[in-house]
Amino acid sequence: MQMKFPLLAALVGLLAALPAHAQTDLETERADAWKARLTDHIVRTRQLPPEARGQVGHAKVTFVIDRSGKLKSRTLAESTGSRQLDVAMLAIFDQAQPFPEPPSELTEGTFSFTVPIVFAGRHFQVPPYGLAASAPTPAFATSDALDGWRKAVTEHVGRHRVFPPEAAGQRGDAGVTFVIDRSGKLISNALVESTGFPPLDAETLAMVERSVPFPKPPVEAKDDVQRVTILIAFDGTPQKESPNGWSWAADEAKIKSKLNGVCRGC
Repeated sequence: MQMKFPLLAALVGLLAALPAHAQTDLETERADAWKARLTDHIVRTRQLPPEARGQVGHAKVTFVIDRSGKLKSRTLAESTGSRQLDVAMLAIFDQAQPFPEPPSELTEGTFSFTVPIVFAGRHFQVPPYGLAASAPTPAFATSDALDGWRKAVTEHVGRHRVFPPEAAGQRGDAGVTFVIDRSGKLISNALVESTGFPPLDAETLAMVERSVPFPKPPVEAKDDVQRVTILIAFDGTPQKESPNGWSWAADEAKIKSKLNGVCRGC
């Protein structure tokens, strides 16, 4: 009987610790999802203010919102080099309010983020995983670390790109999900969206396999394996913007609507 009480106490201690760990994971998950919604909200129209159209460049903006989604402030963290364009960049955030409200798991009164803005012609965009918390809570610290790692992984994959000669003139979008362990080893990869053209599908998978080893996940990652999903837009027709004949993107939020259950169980 004397042995049971220490064992019971240890078990109770373990059970008490589990909800806190689960709560931390939930906060990180909700923070990550909210950041994706904020990014999507900012770029929803993709239309630059009239005074910035026809220009090419980039800027960084730091903005603060409250729990209701109201914009409290916005300042340039990195200038475009043009006062007129700087004003246009700030106007994007004035027009975007109100912003999506934060999830209940995040209890701060205000939230500060820094986001890069890339503009050209009539439109602007936020690079994948570009939005980051300026004053991160633990949930945002983990989310930002994983976002930075996913960005590094997608850039790493991009350096192993090859357009198959037999696919010249072909276009198609492919989605691929792959799993990486803590050492950067590829555990599995699978198509979640086909181009409809076998050589391009094969190149999508080969591109991931050529990228081994991958950058190691950050220490903030709680799971031993991490899943990354990339959308690759192949274009084998001549393009001035893409001399090598193809382009690619890596943003899970952009392809969520396209997957729509294609990625069951991944």
